[in-house]
Amino acid sequence: MKAIIIIASIAAFIALNSKFLRDDPEYRKQNKEQKLFSDPLGIRRFRQQPVKMTILTLVLIGPLVVYYLVQTLTIG
Repeated sequence: MKAIIIIASIAAFIALNSKFLRDDPEYRKQNKEQKLFSDPLGIRRFRQQPVKMTILTLVLIGPLVVYYLVQTLTIG
């Protein structure tokens, strides 16, 4: 079950990131300027695009957190 949630989260992240890249020229420009190893945690990206980066983070880790929360509430 966890693997399915992780795969679905990654697929949703990729789809949403692609949509942001298509629709927002500023986001596309920042994506080209940022090197992978210059800002690996994406702190500069969070400062430049806080709403979009928060949405992407929630899409990526939100479902797994909800799954663990439901598991702990049902078990004990």
